[in-house]
Amino acid sequence: MAKFNVLDQATFKRAVNAKRGRPLPRAVSAKFDVRSHRVIVRLDTGLDFSFDPRRAHGLAEARTEDFGGVTVEGVGSTLRFPRLDADYTVSRLLEEFLGPLDWSRREARAKASRENGKRGGRPKQATAVG
Repeated sequence: MAKFNVLDQATFKRAVNAKRGRPLPRAVSAKFDVRSHRVIVRLDTGLDFSFDPRRAHGLAEARTEDFGGVTVEGVGSTLRFPRLDADYTVSRLLEEFLGPLDWSRREARAKASRENGKRGGRPKQATAVG
């Protein structure tokens, strides 16, 4: 009979992150602050961010009381608003408000472009004479 090993959370995270090549931020907690009218999210990176949920796609018409009870689902990849029956991935929310998360790749391209500029620009392409 086959033996199955139970994965703990840390082993699962390592496997998922190794598959992706680079870890995505994960939410460890989320709450709606009525005073500031913002959802406050704590990430596993130690960073906290907040946003006005009315600015998230599809939530502009929601009532304030509908934002209460926001929870973190899965392995921290999703925020759930149960009263609205709405789910939002953390990475998509970050991209929606901050832009693409592939900053390291963008910086590598910018660095390569600067280096090419120091050498006189991109090498000229040979053209065929017809």
